[in-house]
Formats: sequence, structure tokens, C-alpha cells
Amino acid sequence: MLTAFLFALTLALSEPPAATPPSIPAAVFIEAMPKDAKSASWVKKNTKQGDTVVFEAKIGGRAEPFVKNRASFMVADRALKSCDEIEGDTCGKPWDYCCESAESKKANMLMVQIVDASGKLLKCDANGVHGLAPLAVIVVEGVVASVDDKGNCTVDAKKIWVKPAAKKS
Repeated sequence: MLTAFLFALTLALSEPPAATPPSIPAAVFIEAMPKDAKSASWVKKNTKQGDTVVFEAKIGGRAEPFVKNRASFMVADRALKSCDEIEGDTCGKPWDYCCESAESKKANMLMVQIVDASGKLLKCDANGVHGLAPLAVIVVEGVVASVDDKGNCTVDAKKIWVKPAAKKS
């Protein structure tokens, strides 16, 4: 019995400590809004893989714009109207842009992801981190990770400015 206990104790003490779950580094978020930001639609029309970009967008584009357990989310060009900007609209998820046509959404939305130093997508939720939320206005400095002939575009964010939430009076 004592041998079994000592064996179990030795095994428990020899296991490596649990790894710290990944998180988005605080250095990704910046306080000063970058200058000369383009639109999300401009990025989709005028860039190729490897290009450095600075663009402004609003988080949204589908009912769930954030990818669960990944530091990745959909953004929409500011020229598109989210449902909360349409008078009388009572959409429960105004960030899904359900009033926009499929063609308009395809031309004006792209994916943003946050990767580690080796270029691997961080395996953590981005929703709620440093003000990232549906309909949040952001400016992203990053590198175009991919563009394909189907209209998909992904940008690896290096820096993100999040518009401060409006203060309630």
C-alpha cells in the first residue's frame, strides 16, 4: 500500500505543470488610432498576399462574427449599414448585416486573425478582449495572409486600435 502511494506521489510530482493557455498579447492593442486607414473593401480589391495594410472596419458580418476558441473574427466595411443603423429595424443580431445582399457582403467583408510569432493562429477567444465585440469599430495594422479567387481575404493583425465605447450619461 505504501509502495503504491509513493509511486502515485512520484508520478504526480513528475508531471509537467499545466501549460498556460494562450491569450492575445496586450501589445497587440494600441492607444493611438493609426493614420491613413483604408476601407475593408479597398483591402479586398487592391491587395495581395504579403501586403502590409491599415484599414478601418466594424466587427460583424454574420450572426457569430467571432470564431470560437480562435483569435479570429469577421469585419465589415464601414460603408455597409448594420441593422442597428436602419431606422425601425428590430434585428436581434444587428451585426449580421442581414439587410445587405450576399454580393455586397462578399465584396465588403474580410477575416482578421491574430497569430503568434511563428504565424500560427492563437487558440483563444477574441470576443470581449480589450473591447473587441460585435459592432466595435477597429483600425487594424497587419499583413494580408491570404486572398483567393472566391473573394475571401484574411489579414494577420499586428496592431489593433479599438474605438472606445461611448460613455453613458
